[in-house]
Amino acid sequence: MEHIRKLAFAYAALLVLLGLTVGSSFLDLHGANTAVNLLIAAMKAAVVAVVFMKLTGEETLPPLVAVAVALWLAILFGLTLIG
Repeated sequence: MEHIRKLAFAYAALLVLLGLTVGSSFLDLHGANTAVNLLIAAMKAAVVAVVFMKLTGEETLPPLVAVAVALWLAILFGLTLIG
């Protein structure tokens, strides 16, 4: 029963974030739309990673790998913006 509750919460959270994404497309934020949509996309990715990839489990390797991947991706994006 707990597993179904987690899935229902993830489904509801993703629907709310989808609504935010659609709603933000109708707002004129003068260039901040991209930042807002990227933030919403990051929240969606976090929900998917935590619930479906089971990153909150008892094992330490999957969360460690996820953090390492996020750090490496941030470094690559940072280097891209510099160049």
